[in-house]
Amino acid sequence: DTNMVRLFSLGVLALVFWYGLPTMVVSGQYLCDSVGPSSSLDHVSQYGVTFQFKESRTVGQFANGDFWVLGPVTIIEISPAYNSSTRTHGFELNPASYTQTGFDGRLTGWSASLVPALPLSISGNATLVKVISRDPNIVVSGNTPGLQTAVVLTILDTVPPKDGVLSFRPAYFGHSTSQAKTTTLSANDILWQKSPKIRPPASVTAIPSLFNVSRNFERVWLDHHRSWTVINYHPLDNMPNYGADIATDTAEAALRLMLDDVQATQNGTCAMVRYLQYGIDVWGELVGGMQWQPNGGHMNGRKLPLLFTAAFFGLQQIYDDVHTAMNATLETFSEESEVYRSPSGEVLFGLWVDCTIKGYWDSVASGNGNKACRDPYGYIDGTPHPGGFYQGCCTSMPWKDQVVALTLLPEIKNNWGNTLILEYPLCIFWLCSMTHHCYICAQMGDFWHIDSA
Repeated sequence: DTNMVRLFSLGVLALVFWYGLPTMVVSGQYLCDSVGPSSSLDHVSQYGVTFQFKESRTVGQFANGDFWVLGPVTIIEISPAYNSSTRTHGFELNPASYTQTGFDGRLTGWSASLVPALPLSISGNATLVKVISRDPNIVVSGNTPGLQTAVVLTILDTVPPKDGVLSFRPAYFGHSTSQAKTTTLSANDILWQKSPKIRPPASVTAIPSLFNVSRNFERVWLDHHRSWTVINYHPLDNMPNYGADIATDTAEAALRLMLDDVQATQNGTCAMVRYLQYGIDVWGELVGGMQWQPNGGHMNGRKLPLLFTAAFFGLQQIYDDVHTAMNATLETFSEESEVYRSPSGEVLFGLWVDCTIKGYWDSVASGNGNKACRDPYGYIDGTPHPGGFYQGCCTSMPWKDQVVALTLLPEIKNNWGNTLILEYPLCIFWLCSMTHHCYICAQMGDFWHIDSA
């Protein structure tokens, strides 16, 4: 709950200067409890989806639990079957479009041409993404998701080392030649020494469990539509629906993975593996042309896990790809464009896209319309009620955990780009008022002062 989150964030912050434990080595054959040995099978079933093969093939699992099959393979049936009448339960081979989809006819950008015909013969090094749709009678609009579940099956042309149980899955989305799709990263490549390995004091007990972090990132997060309507793409069983919740969950997970107990248990190593797998998927989306354009709370939270993944794998290529994308447009990441420095030098909240002076005042007067437009005069925060409900639920409140993560991992901070959120007063206010026991203040993002009330 909210109090647990606040206590956890406070506990992490209060230990910025504490020491960590010596680096440990990944041990054990399987990092996640859902992973097992490879075998010869004529089908694969996961999360309610079954892929039926024409004949038995070698099948195994990646470190996070997702399945792979050795190609060439012919898939003769996928259940639940795609329904062309209701346009539900679709699937795609090698998803690479951020404007069209073959998953569900109620989603923006529907294209039946993206649903392959069966039987489907695949040679290798390919990705098949299958969804289970929600009830076809549900009207998918606004914030209503259309998908219940999504499953990834990767087709490989060679058996991965150790049957894949230490390997990361290639990104589910993007161009076949991108490094995110061709990666051969292993759990042995994780740079555990990058973690500050913070040891919680006995007084901090409300800490999210590593089991829950692991489960939160167990399934693929579909997030590759370049519009706020990507909210309709988010499978209910797989991921949070709204961007503000994505921002909160990804930042809280990053903080939890900075404590000193992560390598000591299977839940801890599995949580790290699954979080990094999500970061690889975000990488694939980014180099595949995806943008998380500023739009209130919808598109926050993708940047931190991406840079976290770069740091813990030592992948300069991710940093380079992030910088290239940000240099091309300010709309690559929502966090880049929702705060700005006013003419007076203050850091304020507000969007500059899709806003006019009239639109701003209409929103102030009615409370409707674009709730994130910046003050056109640069005096106060945007929104009809500066510092009120909308910022508290959906935009700058979720940034507070990102601010903590950037402070704890300077490498990420140095590659973030626009670090104005570290100076944003309202974000710092929420940090400072997390409990009545302590307060935390930041001076222009340079260092933290921690005192007892």
